[in-house]
Amino acid sequence: MASSDKYSNNPLALRAWQDGYEEGLAQANITARVTLWSIVVIFAILSLAITAGCSDRYRYPCQDPANHSTKECKSPVCEADETCSNYLVEVTDETKPR
Repeated sequence: MASSDKYSNNPLALRAWQDGYEEGLAQANITARVTLWSIVVIFAILSLAITAGCSDRYRYPCQDPANHSTKECKSPVCEADETCSNYLVEVTDETKPR
């Protein structure tokens, strides 16, 4: 296989090969691979950084199990705006007190 056959489907690469830039084309291919992998690594790092800031948050204070015994999470205070634990958290049979 002649070297010109390798660039037959890329007219710009063929022209560069004809002008004697064989090493430049190889370097361009390496640079393209490095650029692609750099983008992948940067995306992975950004994704990790974005998700590292996530934490457990509750929309209402009475959803947090630590606040179930506070005054604002007991009737009648929480009945008006329906933020009591029994409205916000589904209690299964296994977790109900006996």
